[in-house]
Amino acid sequence: MRNNYPYQHSNYGGYQGAMYPQQGNCGYPPAKPCGQLPPQTVPAQYDPVKQNTSFTGQDVFVPVVHPSHTTNVYQKNYKYMHSFPHTESVVCQETHQHFCAPSCPPRPRP
Repeated sequence: MRNNYPYQHSNYGGYQGAMYPQQGNCGYPPAKPCGQLPPQTVPAQYDPVKQNTSFTGQDVFVPVVHPSHTTNVYQKNYKYMHSFPHTESVVCQETHQHFCAPSCPPRPRP
């Protein structure tokens, strides 16, 4: 039997120890009488390992940048409107010709 409880089991009956201080003087079984064989040591007994887990959390902020760009284009489009105006003019020409008729004799000059 394992002896890691706050009280000890006695071969002489009942429980003695820290839980029941009224039984026994110091919590251990009374000493055995003389004339016994010397005590011997046996190999240690091990309980299975009790696994404890301690968790410590930490927030780590990782900046993630999603860039965007807007280009506003102002386009001025020149449209050249070619025209070919055509004017007309009227010219009224007059010509003057002076002839002497053959039936008219020349006039003398004074």
